[in-house]
Amino acid sequence: MKNKKLKTITYQSEDMKEIKTLIIITLIIVTVAIGLYFLTENILNRNDEPESPREVAISYTNTIIGAIFDKPYDEYFVFAFSSEDDMADFYEALFRNYETREDALKIYRVDLNDGFSRHVLSEESNPRPTNASEVRINEVALIRFRDGRVRSFYETREDIENALN
Repeated sequence: MKNKKLKTITYQSEDMKEIKTLIIITLIIVTVAIGLYFLTENILNRNDEPESPREVAISYTNTIIGAIFDKPYDEYFVFAFSSEDDMADFYEALFRNYETREDALKIYRVDLNDGFSRHVLSEESNPRPTNASEVRINEVALIRFRDGRVRSFYETREDIENALN
């Protein structure tokens, strides 16, 4: 014969239901609070490796537009160009070749993609600026300075090549 289990129905009062709900909600809140505590502790006490110091290099050939009139040489060139230009490598090779000459003048490079020099890009160049705020360059320019003044202004590839040969 099979034993039949009797189901006992338990009745809970409204007070018991509220106490049970309160305990469940309290346990959930405590669990979330403990989880947040350990998460915060873990984030704040993380031992990240300190950044290794960056090696700083001073460039004696790169400059910004604001400083092109203040170079320590009596005579020098400033080449303003976009480093993303297709001809940038050609110009660099041309300058390296020029700099091997015995009578070569110092050549400073200005990258027109740089935020400090980008403002000089213009539809029309100004070949005779007297200060940095008057400099306007269309795409590329080789500027020859003598005694802090612009003596020559070259804009085309052919003119730049001829000036350095």
